[in-house]
Amino acid sequence: MKIAIIRKECSFRMGGAERYAANLSRALADLGHTVLMLAERCDDDVHPALIHVPIKVDHWSSWAKNLSFHRNSQRALAGLKADVVIALSRSFPADAFRVSDPLHDYWMGIRYPGAVHRFLQRLNPRHRAILALEKGIFDPANTRFVITNSKLSKRLIPESHPFPLDRIHVIYNGVDLVKFRPGPNAAVAGYGPARLLFVGQDFKRKGLRPLLEALAIVSSRGNRFELRVIGRDDSGPYRKLAASLGILDAISFEGASTSIQEAYQKAELFVFPSLYDPFANVCLEALACGLPVLTTTTNGSSEIITEGADGHVVDGAETGLAGRLADVISRFSEMEPADRYAMRTAARRKAEQFTIEANALKIVELLS
Repeated sequence: MKIAIIRKECSFRMGGAERYAANLSRALADLGHTVLMLAERCDDDVHPALIHVPIKVDHWSSWAKNLSFHRNSQRALAGLKADVVIALSRSFPADAFRVSDPLHDYWMGIRYPGAVHRFLQRLNPRHRAILALEKGIFDPANTRFVITNSKLSKRLIPESHPFPLDRIHVIYNGVDLVKFRPGPNAAVAGYGPARLLFVGQDFKRKGLRPLLEALAIVSSRGNRFELRVIGRDDSGPYRKLAASLGILDAISFEGASTSIQEAYQKAELFVFPSLYDPFANVCLEALACGLPVLTTTTNGSSEIITEGADGHVVDGAETGLAGRLADVISRFSEMEPADRYAMRTAARRKAEQFTIEANALKIVELLS
């Protein structure tokens, strides 16, 4: 088939959604399909047979970025004669729209809990543009199928959009098991500070504040830890918070990383207390590196975690979240090295059930 994929950026060096676009493109091309990537940016090393169709984006405002990418992608599609169109970014019409980014209407309810504040924010041009795009996407006349990467997203869509449930299909993410694998340090676990890792591009939504508050509780109990914070966001407010909590010396704010797999390999517990994520692919990458995951019920990735075996899942409600995280991290800090290592082994086994090849085959089967 001639498959067109719409995603603003396609790269192995960026966030989870961008890496997924690159992985899916590579897997589809390996299956023998002609793959056209409609993107503003697409790295040259994704696949030698991948055809990049450059899409112009207006950068003068956030709402212009979203609308211009959508409109220019649709204009480019008109001359491509693709057999199938898969939208990984907000655009329509398409044969399939995959929910890669947070459902905006639902996220606004979390981000702006006050009714008046939320109403005023809906007048913001950026939010209006994204909400309008989602309304068009979830019009059954514009989208043949919706692919979600979690049951969480499938459950949330009907709360805001009247899309037929029988046309919403859950296909879990896949991971590159060669790139993301346990490192030589995996067997090294002692009685020293628990090595924790947090990775995310949006510190607020990913739950860094309740994590820092949790670690203050952990420290007060006498449990030792080291936390690495990796991701593109303003760390200033979180440094100040960590300092006020008396835990700054135990935390390393490192910014973005192009070799995230090494960070996974050197940690002992991946902590991702997201307030909302359709399915955080970083959790699956961590598992593939033999890293147990602590996450929340408001992250679709929690659906693949086996409690106590390859990770832990806590209630994602913001109220009391710090305490729930602290309890788990404290217990993990007190675990015997052999038990920590057993969780590493189980984490890798879990990831092996979710290959990018299987993900691509399921998508092809759905759209054939």
